[in-house]
Amino acid sequence: MVALFGISFLTPLNALFVLAAAVPLAALALTERRADQIRRILRLQSPGRRALMPIAIALVLLPTLVAVAAAQPVVVREQFVSERADAQAFVLFDTSLSMRATGRPGGPTRLLRAKRLALRLQRSLTDVPMGIASMTDRSLPIIMPTTDPALFRRAVEQSVAINEPPPSQQYTSRATTFAALVPLVESHFFSQGVQRRLLIVLTDGESTRISPLLKLTLHRRVAPVFIHVWEPGEKIYSKRRADRRYAADPSSGKALDELAEITGSTHAYDEKSISAATHAARDAVGRAGTQTHIDAYARIALAPWFILGGILPLGFLFWRRTL
Repeated sequence: MVALFGISFLTPLNALFVLAAAVPLAALALTERRADQIRRILRLQSPGRRALMPIAIALVLLPTLVAVAAAQPVVVREQFVSERADAQAFVLFDTSLSMRATGRPGGPTRLLRAKRLALRLQRSLTDVPMGIASMTDRSLPIIMPTTDPALFRRAVEQSVAINEPPPSQQYTSRATTFAALVPLVESHFFSQGVQRRLLIVLTDGESTRISPLLKLTLHRRVAPVFIHVWEPGEKIYSKRRADRRYAADPSSGKALDELAEITGSTHAYDEKSISAATHAARDAVGRAGTQTHIDAYARIALAPWFILGGILPLGFLFWRRTL
């Protein structure tokens, strides 16, 4: 990639297409040479080189515009970003089938409510880079920690979905297992050197039996905040008909409290206690100064505009041909 005056060319070698302008110029010169010979025989006056100049310019301009477009120019915009270097967070969505449950047909599902909570949490922790992951019986990162609210919102709205990722195997009952939290800690989801690691888990708590071994892998290595997205009597609807195979588990809240205690937290938070959960998340990462750095990224692709500009010399050549 080559950068020039704030514009980067992703494929600069493609600009060599401009050499193709030599072909129509040579054809124009040959045509004019033959036309001069005919005019001398017929004793006609030559229009002069000045009359040919617009045609020559059009013949050069057209392949030049195509060559610039082929080089893929993009405007590079520099943006100053201030964020914490000592802390990162991940929002982990439970995307198992039970998160489709809702209180009424067409009502907000648990997953939709979890998405709204995640956006609210991100707005409360704007200085902390926050990533997104999803889980069933395994966890999958969606975006790495960022302080870009637009990117975070788009990822939540467009990339978080039921059974994404799908369970690694078929289950006759529940697919969710909180053993999927382990890779978030042991893998490189968090950047190296980050002292404060926050894990916010949005789940209905309807999982397989919780293993006490989670304490060995999670305790003191990450600060967890569990939010129970669940209401009594919720059902999974398909075409406005309730799935008889599913029943909301009233013990899920207690099970999630046990998980919170095992992993070093005090208790899980109800989805209606989002303010308390936000305070717990802030207490986990604390407050510290931010570092400012420049984030440069391609903002606008210019190739379509150069292709569109090629209509002018091409139209001029067709117009001159009809004269």
